[in-house]
Amino acid sequence: MNFRTVRLLAVLILVGLAVLAVPSRLLHTAAATNTALPPPPPPTVGEFGGPLAGLTSNQTGLFNGGYGLFAIKWDPIRGLGPVSTEPGCFTCHGAGVNILTGTAGDTGPLTGTRYGKWNPDNTFNYLDGNGTYPENEGGPIIHGLSNAAFGTLPNCNIMNIASSSGATESGTTVTITTNAAHGFKVGQNAMILGVGVAGYNGTYPIVSVPTTTTFTYTSTELALAPSGGGTAQNLPHEVIPADATVVSLVRSPNLFGLGLVDNIPDSAILANVANMVPDENGTVRPGKFGQKLNIVTLFQFTANAEFNELGITNTNSLFGTASQFFPNEHLPQGLPFPSSCNTDTNVPQDVLQVNMIKMTQFQALLAPIPPQPPTSATEAGLTVFNNIGCSVCHMESFTTQPKVTLKTTNGSQTGTVTALSNVTFNPYSDFLLHNMGSGDSGGIPFQPNNTGVATLTMWRTAPLWGLSNTLTKAGGLMHDNGSTTIKAAILRHGGEAAPVIANYQALDSTDLSNLLAFLNSL
Repeated sequence: MNFRTVRLLAVLILVGLAVLAVPSRLLHTAAATNTALPPPPPPTVGEFGGPLAGLTSNQTGLFNGGYGLFAIKWDPIRGLGPVSTEPGCFTCHGAGVNILTGTAGDTGPLTGTRYGKWNPDNTFNYLDGNGTYPENEGGPIIHGLSNAAFGTLPNCNIMNIASSSGATESGTTVTITTNAAHGFKVGQNAMILGVGVAGYNGTYPIVSVPTTTTFTYTSTELALAPSGGGTAQNLPHEVIPADATVVSLVRSPNLFGLGLVDNIPDSAILANVANMVPDENGTVRPGKFGQKLNIVTLFQFTANAEFNELGITNTNSLFGTASQFFPNEHLPQGLPFPSSCNTDTNVPQDVLQVNMIKMTQFQALLAPIPPQPPTSATEAGLTVFNNIGCSVCHMESFTTQPKVTLKTTNGSQTGTVTALSNVTFNPYSDFLLHNMGSGDSGGIPFQPNNTGVATLTMWRTAPLWGLSNTLTKAGGLMHDNGSTTIKAAILRHGGEAAPVIANYQALDSTDLSNLLAFLNSL
């Protein structure tokens, strides 16, 4: 048996043990659902997507264990849903589909949708049931996947409608007949798809359940001919509500090097005008994460993603303040859902924050993408970058705190992680919000707990490290992935960046070529 085979077997055992460390309610997942094959083993030091150099064996074990959770496909039994954006962290951060096909922590072409509207008093309504105008329409995140789509949960399934006259109408009452007992209940929403007469299709509240294979809803279209075929789904995914006036796309960033960003001293950011928002302890500090800088720490970033993207509830079990976590399920479009669509009954589902802590450890220990070796062109391009003013916002370097530790699943901290401590690194960002002008308007304000100053045209200075990888893997740049070249992204800058853009447009061909060579080398 060669060395590579031995290493592969050893790492698979480590990943398997990491997954088994999740609470026992998860252990029957593979038997209950037709899950995909295990992900490939985690990369090692020096490989793309590998850990920081200089970790101890215990710290490498934390990286591998967190990878085991980050790289799996979640499902309803593991707490996914009842609605979610994707079934795995890697789907957005790793270009995966149902199994990891890229590298965990990388970026990809997927974008998320955010929505809301302005209230009459000019405050922003996230359509999440909170605030002075508490309308709950499932906002502010579109969850395009529901647990019904898995087809594995009794009474939370996609049901086939009888093919001949499975959909009939009498007056305004539509009766749907399914081929098997549907388990739907009055008040639930049914999504009707694929019926031959299009007027039957849509999402409707169930009015009555005459038999185990029939239910009714009220139609707005009259005199529909009998039809059939298609499907009825009792937990639809979310759609943008009709009254949303602000809708935008957000791109999923790569996560390489975020442990370094997490440990920039607050004082280094406070030297400028930082966006001040609460961390997981409720302490107001400079935001470092999120395109609107609404998140302070990597742990908080993971808690937000776990709940808002996967629909897995969490709370302050070992770390943080309860008010900063998410113990209640997402209501699909703000409406109740069948209890059978949420099979993990633990509250919170991430018991004792185990998932959050392990996935944070993995992300914290991910190495950044190293820049390409310098050339005369890239060195000249860096000079141009500085001279025209790009470096005012895209600051080259920061140095981390002197003694960095990580949260552990027993509620304590690790020993000092030398690879994260007192390290100077080059993200090319000031981690501040800047007004980019009307040409880059979008997103939603994201002012958590009524703190922070983010507006529609204000964005975090995007770190430029790994720029060429982002463009290659995601196919675009800027917050919505909409700029398909570096030049297009530069010219989209406005507002505070207008003087820099004027300098850029005045460059001669040599300086322009060198500048692009430098940016492509990051």
